[in-house]
Amino acid sequence: MDVSPIFTVQKHELAFNFPAGTSRGVLSTKKLWLITLSVDGKQGVGECSIIEGLSPDYINDAQYEKQLSDIILRLNQCSIPLDHLLFTLDDFLPELRYFPSIRFGLECALRACLSPVPGLLFDNSFSRGERAIPINGLIWMGSPEWMQDQVEKKVKEGYSVLKFKIGAIDWEQEHEIIQQVRKHFGPEKLTIRVDANGGFTQSNVRQILNQLSDLSVHSIEQPVAVNEIELLAALCKEAIVPIALDESLIPCYSLAEKVALLDRVCPQYIILKPSLHGGISGTKSWIDLATERGIGWWMTSALESNVGLTAIAQFAGEYHFTLPQGLGTGGLFTTNFNCGLSLSKGFLSHHLPEHG
Repeated sequence: MDVSPIFTVQKHELAFNFPAGTSRGVLSTKKLWLITLSVDGKQGVGECSIIEGLSPDYINDAQYEKQLSDIILRLNQCSIPLDHLLFTLDDFLPELRYFPSIRFGLECALRACLSPVPGLLFDNSFSRGERAIPINGLIWMGSPEWMQDQVEKKVKEGYSVLKFKIGAIDWEQEHEIIQQVRKHFGPEKLTIRVDANGGFTQSNVRQILNQLSDLSVHSIEQPVAVNEIELLAALCKEAIVPIALDESLIPCYSLAEKVALLDRVCPQYIILKPSLHGGISGTKSWIDLATERGIGWWMTSALESNVGLTAIAQFAGEYHFTLPQGLGTGGLFTTNFNCGLSLSKGFLSHHLPEHG
């Protein structure tokens, strides 16, 4: 290319259109940084998305923006061809191993800029609009009445899989809500997943798992804390309810650490978030290891804007799967960026923008 590539970064903040309850508190806004790569009249944009209190590469805005600035400066001074840089990012910037959200943003910006088709980060049947991806509907934590309203809305919208955030309000209330849902919709009509975000303990987790088993729950994400390795391994072996690891994957940066976790815990599933689990390249590594071991997986967005969500959805489209994915729909925020995603009856579709 004749013109030197220029990387820039800009912070954005989106407002949730409802109080988003999680086990880490209620979220009202979402911070993100967009990396834009400009070269030879083309632009590629990637999202660096963080969740405060969860993202391993974020302490505060000042620390994160300093890290971003340092990386952008080095990239703007390098002379590596972009197509080579995409696949050697870890060699040029070895610290990216510990900054998965920044690595994801850079990978997406590079892919978007290198693509011969605007808006196409991955060329597959989903991104070309030929195939839809099944996704689960997410039921956020909140009052029992509000959670029940969400269930009714999602079922009317055509979702066949619902995922409940649990472990923040009183378990008995949460249990009652899931019981009521199951009374109306048997397992042949509705698949129920739950996500505990590490909210249970050795003293109560088995009782809760037995109650969930009685309700034919498909799986539970991260029932206990990340550091409870032996307990997690025991629960996976007992398989009262199939166990999916999520937060446990975050501190595993090297291949050896990933192998050690999967071989020690032997989970039934792993949940993959590129912004938390090593970007695109790190997520591919997890998928390869899981496939070798017969461990199921699905991909999940992590409150990204439509920029990051579109990239994750196109990435997921590289794979053929039967399990519904955990991809959001961009409808969480009062404002968002334009995108080619659309949702119908629990299926996510993508349409490339028209040009010329």
